[in-house]
Amino acid sequence: MNTRFGILGTGPIVGKYAQACRLLPGLELVAIASRNGDRARATAAKLGIPRADAGYDTLLADPKVDAVIVALHNGLHCEWTCRALAAGKHVLCEKPLACNAVQAAEMFAAAHANQRWLLEGFMYRFHPQMPEIFRRVRAGEIGRVLHVNARRMSQGREAGNMRYRQDAGGGALLDIGCYCVSFAQAVTGREPVGVNASAHFDPATGVDLTLTGTLEFAPDPSGGRASRRAEPVGESPPQRAEPAAQPELRSPAVITAQFCCSFESEPSYGAEIIGTAGRILIPHPWMPPSWPTDFTVVRAGKSETIRMEPSGAPAHVLTSFALELVHFAECIQQNRAPIFPPGDDAEQASLGIARTLDAVIASARSR
Repeated sequence: MNTRFGILGTGPIVGKYAQACRLLPGLELVAIASRNGDRARATAAKLGIPRADAGYDTLLADPKVDAVIVALHNGLHCEWTCRALAAGKHVLCEKPLACNAVQAAEMFAAAHANQRWLLEGFMYRFHPQMPEIFRRVRAGEIGRVLHVNARRMSQGREAGNMRYRQDAGGGALLDIGCYCVSFAQAVTGREPVGVNASAHFDPATGVDLTLTGTLEFAPDPSGGRASRRAEPVGESPPQRAEPAAQPELRSPAVITAQFCCSFESEPSYGAEIIGTAGRILIPHPWMPPSWPTDFTVVRAGKSETIRMEPSGAPAHVLTSFALELVHFAECIQQNRAPIFPPGDDAEQASLGIARTLDAVIASARSR
């Protein structure tokens, strides 16, 4: 049975989801909504979406929509995610989940209260290269992890873009730096205990245009926050997604991470994980521009290029979006909690990311 998605918003990300829904079976994008009916109809016609709604509430009231993709600007994520959940829809909300940790907690509380699933749209976690990278790290191929580097930097944000509005959740950290924070916490398996950041703020709008952050992760992960689970209605209780037994990533020494995000630089993307016995270089961690994609493992001065071309994934640059949608559809159909591959509790991860983002921007603004 297909999972029928509706999408709120008409921005550029909508086209990626429309294409992704056609890459793998079991997915249907059946409706799109905008506050501007003409814009919704034009986008639907352009992307081949069957129905266009003038107003988000009309889509939320449609019994033929199983799940909603919230693709609005960051400042509207909390409101419309909570409204969609209250309307009985499961929700995939584009990253960042919320403008702050209080909102993120409110959104997951709404998911629990309405017995629906909520997933933050970090599509990069579903690209086949990421589970393979984490598998190698957790298997000890590069020894004990010492340091993580990550960057996502670009330019060309047009004047008037919502990303330059504080009330819309603007700024480089929330828009693209969230990827770097997500990656660092996925590698270390925990939230940082120390945060230090500096930023160049736009004097006209007050949003961060370029931000550099340093995160310090404690050697002992005990005392971490346990996530709460939603319990959707069904004949059987929801199945918890338990990761396979793996060697522990956590180490007895402090791990540090540094990242940079920017709206005003020459485009630059990449990530690196450095350990006591090697390192992993990832030239395109967020959205590889070609298929297949490569990453490099360096050990004892020798480099090995790993090419990711698994047979079960479509040969397309939007593979990560398609696999994310398929995973969420399976969670809905099977009534089980979403994960971030290879097996991280998605709710716990998203709440932790939101707390760290709050700490990072507070550090940068305190200077």
